[in-house]
Amino acid sequence: MRLSVRLTLAMTALVLCAVAAVGVLAYYNIGRAVVPAELTRLAGQAKARLGAFDSILRVLHNEILAARTLPGHQGIVRAVLNGGVDPQDHFTSAKWLSHLGDVYAGQMSVKPSIVRFSLIGVADGGRELLSVDRAGPDGDIRVVPADELERVGDDELFERTLALPPEQDVYASPIRAGPGRHGDTAPVPMISISALLRAPSGAPFGVLVLDFDLRPTFERIRAALDDTTKVYFVGADGRYLLDLLDGRVTPSGQTGRWQDDYPDLAKALADKQGTATVLTAPDGKRVGAAIVTAPLVGGLRVGVIETQDFRKIIAPATALENTSITVALVAALVAVLLSALLSRSLARPVAQITAAVAGFTRSGRLALPTGLSGEPKILAAAFAQMVEEIDKATAALRAKSEVLDKTIASMADAVLVIDAEGRRVFANPPANAIFGDFRDIGSETWRREYQRFRADGVTPMAETECPARRASQGEGFDNVEIGIRRDGGPLLQLAASARTMQKADGSFDGAVIVYRNVTALKETERQLRQAQKMQAIGQLTGGVAHDLNNILTVLTGGIEILAEGVSDRPALRDVALMVDQAVTRASDLTNGLLSFARKQPLQPRSIDVNALMQETARLLRSTLGGDIEVEFEPAPGLRPALADSSQLSSALINLAINARDAMPRGGTLRLAAGNADLDQRYADQHDEVVAGRYVVLAVTDTGIGIPAAIRDRVFEPFFTTKAVGEGTGLGLSMVYGFVKQSNGHIEISSNEGAGTTVRLYLPCAAAQDDAADADAPRQAQGGRETILVVEDDVLVRSYVMTDLAGLGYTAHGAATAAEAMVLVYDELEFDLLFTDVMLSGGIDGRQLADALRKHRPGLKVLFTSGYSGGASRPQADRTDGSLMLAKPYRRAELARMLRLALDGEAASAPANDGDVRLRGT
Repeated sequence: MRLSVRLTLAMTALVLCAVAAVGVLAYYNIGRAVVPAELTRLAGQAKARLGAFDSILRVLHNEILAARTLPGHQGIVRAVLNGGVDPQDHFTSAKWLSHLGDVYAGQMSVKPSIVRFSLIGVADGGRELLSVDRAGPDGDIRVVPADELERVGDDELFERTLALPPEQDVYASPIRAGPGRHGDTAPVPMISISALLRAPSGAPFGVLVLDFDLRPTFERIRAALDDTTKVYFVGADGRYLLDLLDGRVTPSGQTGRWQDDYPDLAKALADKQGTATVLTAPDGKRVGAAIVTAPLVGGLRVGVIETQDFRKIIAPATALENTSITVALVAALVAVLLSALLSRSLARPVAQITAAVAGFTRSGRLALPTGLSGEPKILAAAFAQMVEEIDKATAALRAKSEVLDKTIASMADAVLVIDAEGRRVFANPPANAIFGDFRDIGSETWRREYQRFRADGVTPMAETECPARRASQGEGFDNVEIGIRRDGGPLLQLAASARTMQKADGSFDGAVIVYRNVTALKETERQLRQAQKMQAIGQLTGGVAHDLNNILTVLTGGIEILAEGVSDRPALRDVALMVDQAVTRASDLTNGLLSFARKQPLQPRSIDVNALMQETARLLRSTLGGDIEVEFEPAPGLRPALADSSQLSSALINLAINARDAMPRGGTLRLAAGNADLDQRYADQHDEVVAGRYVVLAVTDTGIGIPAAIRDRVFEPFFTTKAVGEGTGLGLSMVYGFVKQSNGHIEISSNEGAGTTVRLYLPCAAAQDDAADADAPRQAQGGRETILVVEDDVLVRSYVMTDLAGLGYTAHGAATAAEAMVLVYDELEFDLLFTDVMLSGGIDGRQLADALRKHRPGLKVLFTSGYSGGASRPQADRTDGSLMLAKPYRRAELARMLRLALDGEAASAPANDGDVRLRGT
């Protein structure tokens, strides 16, 4: 007998015996195989039911938290806490409630399962502040009238919400029977979700409640059930909450506990979260039952019981009994056919290779049979090579993908990827933080929430100009600036760059857009431009003032001489007096310019700021008029400030005058002081600020405020918003220069219609220093000494030489320090060096004095200058005894200072290489 025939007979007999054995054994053992599987399936289905319920609870959890963040809730909190009017938006509490009612109604209109929104106040026994339900005509959404609002302070939901621990945000009520919507004749399953609304202080303000109809959720579960399956939702206390029976979803009408109806199930559950078993139901039928319990969102603990008729579970065994004979016949026929096919010599190796390939698809490992020859061997080798290449390519692709994912996720810049149709397909975390969910970008909802602007942050950006639109059209670009503002929040300034992606055939396949946040950089650039502008203006005004002071020095002396010459001619004397007054006004103007340029002479000392501001407030009360109320309260523990007290008083008065002009109909002017410690981080963010301890003086008014467009220009000299002829425009610039020259910091904040606050930060004094200058004024007189005059301005030098001759002195003049040194080295005898600090020729007055003191240790020096670079005392310098005469000066001042210098003690020669820095020059 041929091998193929023997193989066919053997396989047929084997199949028949196997089928017979399986048929007999399966009938007795099917229950042990099928029942556990069916019970596991029941438990899985019960878990799925519970998971579906948990999902809707999570949706409601997010819904109530999202509703709690509505701006209207914070608005009503501020309004109620501030006497019925929101101080921020100026809305009344009624207006906020009306706004919230519209918002609630809008959400309910798009979410039919929401039956009611309620806002309950904690005060007044838990009275409802607002309620929106579906009790209107024909089930319409309505805002509940005020006379129908209830007090629910003793309601369990309200009490449990107030008692929520800090780590829990939301409370979920048990499932209960509710009235449902309009037209519902029977109770429907309902659940309430509540969240606590807090005041800015953290105290509870109210409770936000959402009532939700659970029928749509459970209808989907019920639709998947057959007639033999029953589902019950039960509570943590064992009560039945909800039944899915007979094709209906209803609140449970059973009054007992499920543990009493299914004691075997309760015993099997014990302290586990789920179990399944076969038991006898209350109606006497044998069923398979499963229960799953779990704590859900909001602290709610719920269980799901699912039962199925045991006859359906055991149905496979019954079916097997009836069909075993048919199966045996079919198996015999199949065995004959298979044995004939497998008898061929190629059947076995092909089957082995096929099994190896099938195993590779499941486990990823290829185990080929050995001992093959011919075509099966070639086929096996090809499979092995293919698997090796796939493994290498997969490993390389996985490694590259991981590196790319980590790189993009860790980037500080926002990365957005779009496809060829312009759809967003990827965004890294910074992009989601800036633009929200990338799948929503470009939608109508997103456009309402996000506003886009051009680089100026003001002009709206057209849709065709947006980087994403341009990139979607295949355009590549670099550093396109765009401003993004979300819901009226701060403006984010971004620089966008895009690169296109191509398919293998070169066609457009999408684009990658990178957004860099340049908001901080833009602000730094703005501050730098402002600081550079103020510095340039200061240098210009300082130089102009210096030259003007030289001219005014000549004019002042010349007018004095002319006035003496025409003293017997009244008409000319009056003209000389008018010119003298004009020169005085010009001198005041140059002093104002020097103040802004930080080159005015200052006398810094320790100041009791409380006393100075109290005196200033007293003066202002009698000066500003009765329609402006001046307030000042001394600050306890205030540190002394190091500054020029007279200049500080002038600065406060200048600020008060500006505040008065900003309050044409009256108002309140508030003076305040306090201690401030500015750290290095603050100093890095503000130009010219040094970290340290400061005293801050604040001047606040309730006036019209400063428009944002001119806020950066208010410290510029000659800039004013007053009418022509009503101001010099030097008030605030003098304050700015004084504070900066005092090594302080000035800050201005203003809102149109809400007033202005100017803060002056002055450095603290190391110790109280109230010592007065010891130099008493002396009567002006001349002398017979010889004076060396060094002045590079020919007019000033000529005037000084004339005045000195008139006072009886012998004067020798030099235009530069080099000329003066030549005269000295030629053995010129003189008693005093009278020199300008600022000289042309490369050597200034200070360097000249230092050099001459080496040659003549007993040399006496009197300095003069049109301005003082960081001057501290205009009379006496405590470093080397040299004096300073500020330009412009009168003849009497010149005579007095000459005598002070000549009669005083001579300074010693400098100990270093001539680099002596004079305070006051």
